[in-house]
Amino acid sequence: DSSRACQLTEQGVQAFYREDEETALDLFLEVIQLSPDNLRVHYLAALCACILSEEETLEEVCNHALATGQHHPYTVACEAVRYLFLANFARAEDLFHRAIMALPDEPNLHIGLGLLYEESGDLVKGTDAYRRVLEINPDNVRARVALGVIYAMNGEYASALDEYRRAKELDPAVENPHQHLGRDYYHDGLLSEAAAEFAQAIEEEPDQPGAWFYLLDCAIRLNRIDEALDIYASIRERFGDKPELTAGFYEYFHMRKEAIAALEELARRQPGDAEVWFRLSRLCAEAGRYEEARQAAERAARLAPESGNLFTWLAQLAFRAEDYQQAIEMSQTAIRLNRYDQEAYQVMSDALLYLGRAEESQAVSEKLEEVRNEAWQQYQAKFSGQDQSAAS
Repeated sequence: DSSRACQLTEQGVQAFYREDEETALDLFLEVIQLSPDNLRVHYLAALCACILSEEETLEEVCNHALATGQHHPYTVACEAVRYLFLANFARAEDLFHRAIMALPDEPNLHIGLGLLYEESGDLVKGTDAYRRVLEINPDNVRARVALGVIYAMNGEYASALDEYRRAKELDPAVENPHQHLGRDYYHDGLLSEAAAEFAQAIEEEPDQPGAWFYLLDCAIRLNRIDEALDIYASIRERFGDKPELTAGFYEYFHMRKEAIAALEELARRQPGDAEVWFRLSRLCAEAGRYEEARQAAERAARLAPESGNLFTWLAQLAFRAEDYQQAIEMSQTAIRLNRYDQEAYQVMSDALLYLGRAEESQAVSEKLEEVRNEAWQQYQAKFSGQDQSAAS
C-alpha cells in the first residue's frame, strides 16, 4: 500500500502541475484511502477540489485533515484553501503564510498562495509567489505556465511565450506554447496575432484539435471566410471520427449542430456516461428539440440517480412542456437530494401556480426565501468563522 500510495501521489502531482485537476483529484483521493495520515496529499486534494469548485469534496478533505492532524501546517493550508474557496482572501492569505512559515521550502504551498493572488487580482504578489516556487524548484511546470499567464495579462507576450516554451521542454505533455499564447491574444481581442500563434501550433502539433478550433473562430471573426471553410473541412477530415475530442470544442464555440451530432455519437459509444447524456439534453433543448432533450435527461437521471441537478433540469423541461405535475415531482426529488436547490423550489412554485394551487405555491415560495436566508447565513458563518486548525 505504501509503495502504491507513493506512485499515485507522484502521478497526481504531475497531473496537478499540468493543470489536469480532475485526474489529480481522483489520484489524491485514492492516496488518502490508502494512506489516511498523509496530510500533504490532503492539502493537494483540497486545492484541486477548490479549483474544480467541488465544495462537498473540499469540505470532506478539510474535515478529515482536521481530524487527522489539527496542528499540522498542511492542515492550516487546507483551511487556507477552504477560505480561498469562500473568497475570504485576507484570511486565506494569512493562513497560507502561517503554513509557509513552518514549511518554507514546500513549493505547493507557494503555488496555493499564487492561485490566491490570481483569484484576488493581485498580479504583483502572484508573480512573486510563482518566482519563489521556481527558486525552490526551477523545473516546476505549473509555476512556469502560471508565470507566463501573468506576463501575458500584463501585455508581456514575449516573456509569456518564453515561460510556456520552458514548461513544454520540461514536460512534453503540457499545452503547445503557441496555442497557449494564442489563447492569451484571443482573450485580449488581438485576433490576428492569435491566429498567427494558432497556425504555428498547428504546424508543430497538427493532431491536437484545440488550435484548429480557435483558428477557425479567429478566421470567422476576421471575416476570412474562405480560410474558415478550409479550416472547417480540415477539422472534419482530421477529427470527424473522434467525438471525444471534438464535442467539447463544438459546444464551446456554439456550433450546435455539430455538437449534437458529436454527443449523439459519443452517447452511442459510451451509453453509461450520464454527463454525456446531460450535455446532449442541454443542447437539444437549446435547439428546440424538447422531447429529445427530455429523453436524454431521463437517461442521464437513470444513470446518476443521486444528481440533484439532473432532476432540476428534468423539472424545467417538464415545466416547459406544460407537464406541471411532472415538474412538481422532479422538483421534489431534486430538493430531497439537495434542500438548498433554489431553482427547484422556483420551478415547483410556478408549476403549482399554473395548476391553480395558489396556497401551496405561496408556501413553496416562502420556503424558498427561508432556504435562501439559511444558505446565506451558512456562507457568512463559514466566511467569517473561527479557524478550526492550529492557526485559530
